[in-house]
Amino acid sequence: MLSLPVTLGLLIVAAVAGSPGWFLGAALACYAAEPTVSKLLPDADRALRWGELSAAARALIRQGAFVVLLVQDGDAGDATIWTAAAGLFALDWLRAGALVGASVLRRVNTLPYATRNLGKGEPALPAAEPAWHVRLVTLIEGYIDALPLLLGAVGLLADAPALLVAGLVAAAAVTLGSLGWQTAGLREMRRLLNARRVGKDVQRRVGEYGPEVVLYFTGMAVNAYQGNMWLETMERLNRKAMVLVRSPEVVDALAPTRLPVVCISRAEDVMNFDWSTVRVALYTGNTGKNLHLLREPDIKHVFIGHGDSDKDSSSNPVSKVFDEVWVAGPAGRDRYRNSEAGVRDEAIVEVGRPQLAGVEPGPSGSEVPTVLYAPTWEGWDSEHSYCSLLTMGEKIVGALLDKGPRLRVIYRPHPYTGTRMAAAAAAHHRIIQMIEQANRTGPGGHRVVTGAEASLHDCFNQSDMLITDISSVISDYMPSLKPYVVTNPHAANDVAFRADFPSASAAYLLGPACAELADIVAVAVTPGADPLADDRRRLRDYLLGPEHPDAMTRFAAAVDTLAESGPRSAMHGLGGSAVTA
Repeated sequence: MLSLPVTLGLLIVAAVAGSPGWFLGAALACYAAEPTVSKLLPDADRALRWGELSAAARALIRQGAFVVLLVQDGDAGDATIWTAAAGLFALDWLRAGALVGASVLRRVNTLPYATRNLGKGEPALPAAEPAWHVRLVTLIEGYIDALPLLLGAVGLLADAPALLVAGLVAAAAVTLGSLGWQTAGLREMRRLLNARRVGKDVQRRVGEYGPEVVLYFTGMAVNAYQGNMWLETMERLNRKAMVLVRSPEVVDALAPTRLPVVCISRAEDVMNFDWSTVRVALYTGNTGKNLHLLREPDIKHVFIGHGDSDKDSSSNPVSKVFDEVWVAGPAGRDRYRNSEAGVRDEAIVEVGRPQLAGVEPGPSGSEVPTVLYAPTWEGWDSEHSYCSLLTMGEKIVGALLDKGPRLRVIYRPHPYTGTRMAAAAAAHHRIIQMIEQANRTGPGGHRVVTGAEASLHDCFNQSDMLITDISSVISDYMPSLKPYVVTNPHAANDVAFRADFPSASAAYLLGPACAELADIVAVAVTPGADPLADDRRRLRDYLLGPEHPDAMTRFAAAVDTLAESGPRSAMHGLGGSAVTA
């Protein structure tokens, strides 16, 4: 970080000394220091801004030093000095315009509305900024004055003032090119930012579609998996369904779907929207923004969550504000019954997990046994952390990789991994490196599954055994009836652990030292040697409900029952008891 002030100081000294050669060398050092500091010290720009050395300030210092050089050199005429001063001044205004325009184009989350699948001419999100323009704007921000300054210095050395003009013209052309590309996008952003006009258009389109069921998701793009897991289920309903989100970036982040997707960003717009056709709203999370739709008295409000697990969050007291709470099976009902959440038993409906229809029972069919390690993330705080990644992850993966070609490993971390704790992110990257190294030196076949293509259910079907933490991954794996291992990172007593976490009652438990892992793997991947197979069958019905009728039938029936019932009680208030349908 110190290299930038130092090189700028050398530049000023060379300018005051009237030395074009030294100035040229110092200028090259300045431009070379910019990407070096950014790469080695990613947070340096914040400190530089605090020290009044932002990118704009550094550019003005360089340009001011060049004008001083022209004055001190003595050989540059007044015309050259004025050309440099006026040209750089104009270039800075062009630069500012390009940066402001790029900033506006990137502020899609300021849009009041955005939609998908609501017909031609809908207020869809603008196309993503291409990578080439992102790089161009970066060059304009930090380096657009390089051409006139470097060519101008060379011009002084070679007595060729035309080089300065050439540098100014070239820099201006590059900046104008960016501004020209931005024009259409800025015009579209201006149209989309007209909340009153766009709001009327969205209301008309939604009214014409007439949704009866709304899937309500309030998270950001990184949380899109929580909404994605319900899209296919919503598509299979025999009622018109729609997805309502609250962050514009989520509109395109959601998986492909034929359902209409509507983003309404502002609370007042949600509350003023006409929801008269909607009978049922399904909520994927307990968030503050739920209040903006919960206030609608003619809609039945249901908490469906984004996974069924023994975590405390699966029996949150906030759930009592909903008319009903839908759980997968009897385990979910017992979880609320045994908690202090305050949700009445008659408000709980067991609907199964329709998303699990694609999870196939039985072996993966791979040439070698495959173990899936799918740890949860580190949690919002240490008190509610069930994550094995920090203390056990490398031991688990290392022990599995030591089996060599006799075992294949799939590592599928939680999408949130590393968002709260840098140590978790570091452990995650070390595990990736271990797997990559094993693939380079051995027969390969081990996989790291992350990103948008990280289908957990595909990983289930490709595995013969699961190693995971207390999370919804356990119940989702149950239809496979395959062996699973649950980590016990705090070395709790086995009996107490299974009592606290019923989803682990048919699991092999793994302590923090991972000493049991070799024996567990040997038993679990040997046909006929698994003593917990019958326990898993019983646990599957407890966690997910009966196989017949299937989960989709039960889920759709629950939607129909609510949709056909009358409005909820006018006395239903936030913080009160849930009202039965």
